[in-house]
Parts: sequence; structure tokens; C-alpha cells
Amino acid sequence: MAAFYDAWVGREEEIVAQLTAALSARQRDALVPLVDAAMDHVASYYEHKSRLADRDVVAALDPRWLNPLERTFLWAWGWKPALVFRFVDGQGVRSHQQRRALEDLRAATEAAEKEVEREVAAVQESLAGPRVLAALRRQHPLNGEADEAVAAVGRSLRVLLAAGDTLRERTVRGVVGVLVPEQAGAFVAAMLRFHLGVRRAGRVWSSGHGRRRAP
Repeated sequence: MAAFYDAWVGREEEIVAQLTAALSARQRDALVPLVDAAMDHVASYYEHKSRLADRDVVAALDPRWLNPLERTFLWAWGWKPALVFRFVDGQGVRSHQQRRALEDLRAATEAAEKEVEREVAAVQESLAGPRVLAALRRQHPLNGEADEAVAAVGRSLRVLLAAGDTLRERTVRGVVGVLVPEQAGAFVAAMLRFHLGVRRAGRVWSSGHGRRRAP
């Protein structure tokens, strides 16, 4: 996953450069395919992570491919969906219809976030539930009882991981669907630029922190 992510970030840098150039040159016709490419790029990350989760849900739940600063933004094992609305500001959204659509989307997203949070909390609490604790405390669990109890929790977390990623992608696509090409291009460029900035800052911080700790 780390190798995939490094290549994925490289492609993200290319998309941002292309979007920036098209926006500067006011190339409206070029913006639509570039925004589509950005959406496909975002989807490819979730698809790859989903395949990892199918093989090893624990690895997917512990994203070591992210640097420490990137991990500070984690919510349900990814960025918080409502964060994208911060990048809509300043994109020239003026029409009442657009503002209303974005407000409705924000409200729906926040409600969905709360539902995911409730479900994650319930699954986490189930790790300390009677069935799991009884199996783990038993000196000689019967027929893989402990493994099956923990595996059941893992299956629930796999479902929630997919729910979080689906909500993230759906929110971004929903915002793009409300905006005209120039607005969508600027929104996507701002969102990706933010991620790249966090990525770079996190790598610099990690490198400096590592040097300070070296003997």
C-alpha cells in the first residue's frame, strides 16, 4: 500500500498542476475532463484500500502509509467528510440554488457522520462485550472461540471502513455536482493542494523529528 500511495500522490501532483494551468488560462473545456480525472483518482485510492481491507482489515485500519501529520486528520480511518466544505468557500458560489444545495448536502453529510460515529463506538464497545471478554479470559478457549469473537468485530469494522470511505467519496462528488466547471476545478484543486501540503509538511516534520532523536 505504501508504494501505491507514493505513486498515487505523484499523480495527484500532476492533476493539481494541470488544474492550476487550466484555471489560470480559463480553459473551461479542459476543466471538465480534469475534474473527472481527479474524481477517478480519488476513487482509485478507496478501491485500492478496499482490496487491502478484504485481504487484511487490520492493515487497512492502521494506515502506516500515512505520515504522522496526515494521521492527525483521521476520522473513521480517513479524513472527515465535512472537511471538504471548507474548500467551497471563495469559489464564487453566489446563486441561491447552489447555496441551498450545498447546505442540504452539508446537513446530510453531518447526519451521516454522526451515524458512522455511533456505529464505530458500538463496535468498539463490543470488543469489551461479555462474549469477547469471556473468550479472552478463558484459559483454554474452546475451538478458536476467542479468534472467532474478535473476527466478528473485525467484520463489523470492515463494513464501517467501507461506509466511511463511501461517505467521503459521495460528499466530494456531491459538491462537484453542484458547482459549474470553473468552481469545481478550483474546489478540487484547493482540496488536493491541501492534502499535498499536509503530506509535505508531515514528511518534513517526521524527518526533522527523526534527526533530533538520533544519537
